[in-house]
Amino acid sequence: MIEVKGRTAPVVFIRIKEKGSVEELIKEVREKLNNKIFEGSIVVIENPEVLTEEERKRLEDTIRKRSFNFERKGESKRLLIVNKTLRAGQRVEHSGDILVLGDVNRDAEIVAGGNVIVMGKLRGIARAGLIGDEEAVIVALIMEPQMIQIGKKIATLQDEERNSPGYPEIAKLEGGQIILEPIEGVERWQKLS
Repeated sequence: MIEVKGRTAPVVFIRIKEKGSVEELIKEVREKLNNKIFEGSIVVIENPEVLTEEERKRLEDTIRKRSFNFERKGESKRLLIVNKTLRAGQRVEHSGDILVLGDVNRDAEIVAGGNVIVMGKLRGIARAGLIGDEEAVIVALIMEPQMIQIGKKIATLQDEERNSPGYPEIAKLEGGQIILEPIEGVERWQKLS
């Protein structure tokens, strides 16, 4: 009746393939989420429109009782502010937006359900929109990442490192591809440099 996928850690997607009794659906969700591999994950329900509002509420309550973080697409997100530079091996995860007041060094990682904003150099890994938000963006004052991911789309650098053009850039999905472009107002930024 359902399909469970862990497409992008730490997010688990539950896709309702067919509508049956709500009791059977809840029983199947309990059984499939009983695995320790899913502990601490954010759960997103795909195809919830096949359920009535009351059935959806019962399913969401079941997921919450299993100690999972539950997110609905479009819910307001909270901002996590990281007031330091992330060193190699450090990882920050948050179900909403992440603002880093510092650099993200090589081999450091940021994982966000929403947007990622780095008020410094992004040289590590940044993942945004991991709860299915393909409108999410990654912004950095200096964009030289090892890898960036928005939704399910991933972009990595080849052997040579990318050199920043010297102004803030934004990474976003456009036409199914991740593109980099100057942020709006870059002309003012260049005058200050």
